[in-house]
Amino acid sequence: MNYLAEIKSSDAETFSGVSEAEVQQAEKRVGMTFPETYRAIIKEFGSLEVGSDEIFGLGVEGYLNVVETTLKERQIAEGRLDGYLVIQNLGTEGILIVVDEQDRVFEYQLGEFRNLLSTTAEYIKGLL
Repeated sequence: MNYLAEIKSSDAETFSGVSEAEVQQAEKRVGMTFPETYRAIIKEFGSLEVGSDEIFGLGVEGYLNVVETTLKERQIAEGRLDGYLVIQNLGTEGILIVVDEQDRVFEYQLGEFRNLLSTTAEYIKGLL
């Protein structure tokens, strides 16, 4: 089963997907190309919640919006998060989950990166 089907058949709460044009507009605003698996997830679901875990995306307002949150966190990090999307804020000790254009997933805390998994899809499947 592919990761989109796994998300659909899980207990994850999903929102409305977005168009390719919306994704491209978001990419321009953050100045980077969204990785392939993350792009597919937000086009299909917009954003999603797995229990208490919220994965930021598009088609939503406020902190769940990946563009708004990424730009805000980049300002706070004073350039250390340039080239990364913030897809989740764990809400403890300033820990963020970020992804780069190569779809590598990292835990970011106080200027330090720790590699978690090789794709956004793997990370989200681990939450299901």
